[in-house]
Amino acid sequence: MQYIQDNVKKIFVYLIVMMLIGCSNGNKNQIQVHTSIHELSVNKESDGYTNKPSKSSGYGLRYILQNQWGVGFYSNETTRTQSVDKLSKEIYDIEKNNVVDVSYTFGTKNLDYYLSLGYGLVISGSRTLDYSQITGLSAEIHKRPKLSEEVLTLSTAKRGGTSTMYDFGYQFGSSGIALNFGYRKQNAKYDQPANSISTSNFTTGYNSQYLIGLSLIY
Repeated sequence: MQYIQDNVKKIFVYLIVMMLIGCSNGNKNQIQVHTSIHELSVNKESDGYTNKPSKSSGYGLRYILQNQWGVGFYSNETTRTQSVDKLSKEIYDIEKNNVVDVSYTFGTKNLDYYLSLGYGLVISGSRTLDYSQITGLSAEIHKRPKLSEEVLTLSTAKRGGTSTMYDFGYQFGSSGIALNFGYRKQNAKYDQPANSISTSNFTTGYNSQYLIGLSLIY
């Protein structure tokens, strides 16, 4: 499995290099910025637990060349919350991901409107199950002195993952300013800590968001 992951990373780097070398005159360059506006992922509910709306915060930055190939970076933090009905307490499932990806943009010559499709790799991340409101619920909790809270970390080390995205943009006349609306999905893998005694499997992460952004076309 590690051999496959290493080769996927090499191919990914090769695609980025070839994309930059293969830049050709044609359309226009573009710089995009995005921010997350809505988180779609939720945890599976079980008896005695109720989901609350998930939250997402993050940003994306993308540079698109004249040949419409682009390279981007995306950083996101997703918090999925469940309330414990009998205790009126909450449990937080917090996932953080950093992604590098490549994209290709389909659109008119002057990018009056366009569609970008992208695929990337999760290069770093973590996933934490936070029982800070519930004292003594698990034997695996440890102290964070600065925050004076108890946190159970089930999965921390990033093992790999992928990301997909699409983004639709519309330019306001010939202003060079465009509005973007997009969707992203991340599937990440994490290592279970060596000292973990939990039987829960939180080594597979997932999150997906709607995003909005602005582009500078020049």
